[in-house]
Amino acid sequence: MSHLWSRREVLAAIGATVLVRSAEAQGTLAKIKSQGVLKIGIADNIPWSKLNPDGSLAGIAPLTVKTVAAKMGIPKVEATVVGYGQLIPGLLAGRWDMVGASLTITVERCAQVIYSDPFYRALELEWAGWLPGTVPNPPKSFVEMAQRFERIGITNGSMVPYMQRAIETAGKKAELVQFTDPQLLIEGLLTKRVPIVTADRQTMETLQKARGGFELGSVDSGAPNRGSGGAFRKEDVDFRDAFVAEQRALKKSGEIAKILKEFDFVYDEKYMNISGDEACKL
Repeated sequence: MSHLWSRREVLAAIGATVLVRSAEAQGTLAKIKSQGVLKIGIADNIPWSKLNPDGSLAGIAPLTVKTVAAKMGIPKVEATVVGYGQLIPGLLAGRWDMVGASLTITVERCAQVIYSDPFYRALELEWAGWLPGTVPNPPKSFVEMAQRFERIGITNGSMVPYMQRAIETAGKKAELVQFTDPQLLIEGLLTKRVPIVTADRQTMETLQKARGGFELGSVDSGAPNRGSGGAFRKEDVDFRDAFVAEQRALKKSGEIAKILKEFDFVYDEKYMNISGDEACKL
């Protein structure tokens, strides 16, 4: 059956089309505000980020993003969980509007994306883990790990280039075994697939509390202390800048410190007073 549109229906359709095209012309930020939904990519890695079974968000990064989004007038945040190695490719492919995980800032990633201010920046970057009694005189650096172990476990992404350089510096043929997430990393250690693993301190401590069965110690990765934050497409400078403006306001109000405190982290202005662009230049 054919339908003759009324003048009101025609005007409504034209108006809707104009709104959609206007949002597209103005970019990602306008689109998000028009739809009222911010889509983010995250990793399954508490305390940094997690999607609960009921669909709610947890972790330092998503809670920061959600709080900032509310201040920007964006009422809803939806997350997709992938491995760290898929976060930037998914962003560049348009699967989400930003990376809402606490993504370690590296030179390689800075060439692909732009960052918010760090969600967190700690004094001690990396820790190593090993089974009890298996590693006398624990290594103090990535280079020492490469010298002493034939297989080293690490998660995909952030520290891989530094470990690869350490292996080259050590002049060894150590095999770097990459795992898609920290849970699988620890599983690889506990099942003796690798004799030693490394990840950031907070991740390692959280997994030790949750699972136990391994010992920990700090190691020097040789990486600059850039911190970790949210990532945006390079063309979305206006979106990133609007996000950062609200993020900094939340720092001043103490809201960011409250989010960090939920996960037993301390807000240290000395380490948090740096922008994503500045971190990329370290």
